[in-house]
Amino acid sequence: MDKELVKQFAEKYQDIKELFEKHQSLEKELEEYVKRPYLTPEEEMREKQIKLEKLYLKERIYELIKKYQKEGEKIG
Repeated sequence: MDKELVKQFAEKYQDIKELFEKHQSLEKELEEYVKRPYLTPEEEMREKQIKLEKLYLKERIYELIKKYQKEGEKIG
């Protein structure tokens, strides 16, 4: 993820900011699982769930960025 691009848009658009903050929160949670030498089956499921959520958020953020970029082209 191009964090600088996302940060620029997050400063302007609240919806992107919220999605980015959620993504960052999940990233921190995931890092905790990665540090562990062993995961329980429940933790493995949560780890997979986090990865899927992060992917969804990333795709949604980029969809919004594209939308706002196109809107900017129409205005400019």
